[in-house]
Amino acid sequence: MIFKKDGKKIIEFKTDVKGLETVAPVKPSSYFIPQWFKDMHDYIEVPKNPEGPPSYFGKTGDTAKKFYNGTVKRCPAIVDLISSGYIIPMWADTLLQNDGRLLEWDNKKFPYGIEFHSNQQIYNWKLSKNDFQEGVKFTNPWRVYTPPGYSVMFLAPYYQFEKRFTVLSGIVETDSYHHINFPTLLHTKKDIIIERGTPFIQVIPFKRDDFILDMGQMSEEQIYADGEEKAYLTTKFKNAYRSITSILKNT
Repeated sequence: MIFKKDGKKIIEFKTDVKGLETVAPVKPSSYFIPQWFKDMHDYIEVPKNPEGPPSYFGKTGDTAKKFYNGTVKRCPAIVDLISSGYIIPMWADTLLQNDGRLLEWDNKKFPYGIEFHSNQQIYNWKLSKNDFQEGVKFTNPWRVYTPPGYSVMFLAPYYQFEKRFTVLSGIVETDSYHHINFPTLLHTKKDIIIERGTPFIQVIPFKRDDFILDMGQMSEEQIYADGEEKAYLTTKFKNAYRSITSILKNT
């Protein structure tokens, strides 16, 4: 199995369902950026304040776009999280009907469906009155393969604000185990349809490594570097964080 091409590592998603790679393909997470995030400005306009500072002149239009007072769309930590890795979308329209005790489902006889974890397996979990009281497990049509030494973190896609269900997060050593199913909690007694293509699980590969915890006071070198970092952050209106990380990448 080849895990490297053009100097880059390869993660493989393979299925035995013919045509699935066309109708519901796995794609980079950047393809599934939430619509609310796309629609949001990355800046905040501050109207004039005739009573005096701090916004006597206001910051609107092009000035606001260049000014530091940004929305979460300008937060690199959020941008990097929602665009990292890959998204496995829901592979078939799936109808779920439950009354809190019993659940029926229909996915037009797609070969991968739903299994259950008994409530004894999650007996100590604090479920709400609207939660289905058993764990629901979606059987996954995709197998995931990573290079030796690499695992995958499976996460409910962040900032999609899905309220109907939550896919439980986990880590799997996908260099040796490849068929991962997705335990899920349902949060409503209403009939729902999870449509094919809905962002369902985020897949972030990472290299396994061992760390030694070292906790204590900063060294003089670290204190100086910390001050230098703050100087970069406090002397630019925009992209200060990116300027720091780009410098470190080139050193």
